[in-house]
Amino acid sequence: MSERPVLVIGAGLAGLAAAVELARAGLQVLVADQAQAPGGAVHRQPLPGVRSVASRTQRRRWDGLMTAVQAQGARITLAMGTAFGGVDHTGAVLLTGAGARLFRPRALVLATGARERVQPRPGWTLPGVETAGSLQTRLKMLAQPPEGRVLLAGSGPLLLALGAELTRLGRPPIAIVEAGRPLARPLAALGLPLSYLTEGAGYLARLRLAGVPVLPATHLVAIRAEAGALLADLDTPTGRRSQSADRIALHDGIAPNDIGLPDCPALPMVRAGDCREALGARAALADGQAQGAALAARLLGQPMPAPAAEVIRQRAAQVLVARLHAHDGAARLAALPGDTILCRCEGRSLNDLRALGPGPTDRQLRLDGRFSMGACQGRFCAEWVARLAAPDTEKPRLGAARWPARPIAIADLLAAPDETQGDPA
Repeated sequence: MSERPVLVIGAGLAGLAAAVELARAGLQVLVADQAQAPGGAVHRQPLPGVRSVASRTQRRRWDGLMTAVQAQGARITLAMGTAFGGVDHTGAVLLTGAGARLFRPRALVLATGARERVQPRPGWTLPGVETAGSLQTRLKMLAQPPEGRVLLAGSGPLLLALGAELTRLGRPPIAIVEAGRPLARPLAALGLPLSYLTEGAGYLARLRLAGVPVLPATHLVAIRAEAGALLADLDTPTGRRSQSADRIALHDGIAPNDIGLPDCPALPMVRAGDCREALGARAALADGQAQGAALAARLLGQPMPAPAAEVIRQRAAQVLVARLHAHDGAARLAALPGDTILCRCEGRSLNDLRALGPGPTDRQLRLDGRFSMGACQGRFCAEWVARLAAPDTEKPRLGAARWPARPIAIADLLAAPDETQGDPA
């Protein structure tokens, strides 16, 4: 490319939608993603030779977006197998992997999607326990459910969607444990968009036909390994009971996947989709289009477009979804046993956190406690450590912006050609 491209990080709905709008404005765009194929989490593509399990609506949405990408021809370049290392104060961006390079793009779009929230519980690190998102990824890539009895637990619409997908593939879950009571306020639920109601009703009908129990107002409070199986201790409205399973998938909602991501005054930057505001797939496409169009207007000195009405509608819908699924799970954090693991990467427990004393600083949490110092850099633990470390004060800055934004191997640094020499910093 003779001109510096706009760099888009993330080849999911928001990233590709932003890339299309930028390219339509006449800009060169480079889209980088660490996966081997575009799609992101929502439209994760199956492995070669595996049939897709995507619904008709999902296929239609994805096919339409990819047609728009391909229509831009050479204006959009995809760099798959390429990870974002970070951006420094001069606007230099580090990419590692297949498209490794250190360069200064014309602008930067961060479309890294959402991260899955999983609240710590005793036993959540046992073999056979995973996130609902990882199980969903398996289904999308392999079209094959895991062996044995699967229990889904936590809170949120993803549990119903995943349960219905397992059922469609011939392995219905033994139960869905939902901490909230989303069906207890049917009149309020009617305020959701019709597409939400239709989709949810379809999931519930499939689960009911398969005899899958959905247990509302029930918390999975602990997991134990016993006699070659997993025992989930459930706190139900009628008392405590246990449920045996071979695999347990946990999910407690989503949040922007913005851990470590910086702002850079030296470089025009925007965030798009769930990376900016976790509103789900429907909003991600519209927000990617809106952020891409706004950035193009900014770069070309054109009038700024109006805010995306679809994003506003989806924000209101997600606020209602959150109210319908509301529960007291976060308040239960303080009652966790001291040996509960908080930081999976470093194996640090609640007792380790308490040993730091009251009100530990960010530096103490990281350097003395080793919290958020592992491979995930706090994507799983930072939220919960912050709540427990300073429940009544400003939250510690675990997950703050940093350079690099993620752990980088020395070999990756050496393999990235430095294209910044001679560039104006």
